[in-house]
Amino acid sequence: MDSKRTSVCMLLHKDVAHDTRVQREAGALSAAGYEVTVVHLPPPDTASENERVPFALVPATLRRGRQRLPHSLRLGVEATRIVVRAAATQSDAIHVHDAAMLLPGLVAARRSGAKLVYDSHELATGVPYRRGAWPAVVATAERLGAPRADATIVVSPGIAERLSRRYRLRRPPAVVRNLPDLPPPDAADAPDLRRQLGVGKAPLVLHQGAVAGGRGCETLLRALSLLPAAHLLYLGAAGPYAERLRALAAECGITDRIHLLGPVPPRALLAHTAQADVGVSLLEDSCENHRLALPNKLFEYVAAGLPVVVADLPEAAELVRSYGIGWCADPGEPQSVAAALRTALAARDDSGVRNRLERAREELTWAREKQRLLSVYGDLFGSDPAGVGGRPLSVGAQR
Repeated sequence: MDSKRTSVCMLLHKDVAHDTRVQREAGALSAAGYEVTVVHLPPPDTASENERVPFALVPATLRRGRQRLPHSLRLGVEATRIVVRAAATQSDAIHVHDAAMLLPGLVAARRSGAKLVYDSHELATGVPYRRGAWPAVVATAERLGAPRADATIVVSPGIAERLSRRYRLRRPPAVVRNLPDLPPPDAADAPDLRRQLGVGKAPLVLHQGAVAGGRGCETLLRALSLLPAAHLLYLGAAGPYAERLRALAAECGITDRIHLLGPVPPRALLAHTAQADVGVSLLEDSCENHRLALPNKLFEYVAAGLPVVVADLPEAAELVRSYGIGWCADPGEPQSVAAALRTALAARDDSGVRNRLERAREELTWAREKQRLLSVYGDLFGSDPAGVGGRPLSVGAQR
């Protein structure tokens, strides 16, 4: 009898189009021979089946009457739909992304006899939630679900240690960091930013990704006022907070040296990044999740060959110091950030820094990192996805 490929059903509480980690992991497992389905919540008017991805997509969004339901009730209905669709795939593994999917994943795994994989994108109980009972819901979900998972995946060593100790996990979590899977910088993929922004040969500091409170965006702007020759680009800035930064720049008298651009397509990202002199990541020391985070932008800077200035928090600081690719600063003190930027800009042509960045760029790649993910599945099912006797997908999965 022909063996079936091992099947994996991933559960996501949002649209997969907005989660590059899920895309990378699903793509890596699919390329390795697993049959992968992602059950997610795209916008009601999105035709998920038309997405060009190497894995199946199953929408669970409530399309009719969703606006008439209270928010909490709609979440419950959609969670139930996720359970039903996930169980219907009869997959060998239910791979849940973040604590919000732990209980639906646990139910789906029990209904279908699948193994449960918990993939925590952050320290869920260390995030300062502000919406009603949501902190209690997240804590309860993790307390019930995490110890019952057959495998756990996290984004940093610090989070691995916390979850292992807190829930007495049956096996240590695997650390799969958010390393980018992006094309290398190509000048043809981006405009000449220095010309477009009027920067010329002046030092250019880059903050990449969304702008929001808790990310040191305002501290960085105030630090720039202490560096009269430098320019600052927020790449990915949009929404009300971007306008707040514009207003603050005007107050500081540095409007002509602050630049805000919206998000760019993923394939063009590193071509934009590489045109700066230093990349900045300044998560504030406001919660345990920030202290244990390894931000995506940090790895994107390295992939583009940029030295970095990061918040002096345990995980990011350890990575930067171990590779010797940047400097640390107090994310709440403009003087500290300015001093680190001054040092970084002075060393931008230093051959030692360049050599260390090249080493980091060679080692910190998704091609290497995904092997940790594949090892998790190898431990669960064996090294050959085609020889485990996995169950076929149901007709509900769309390719």
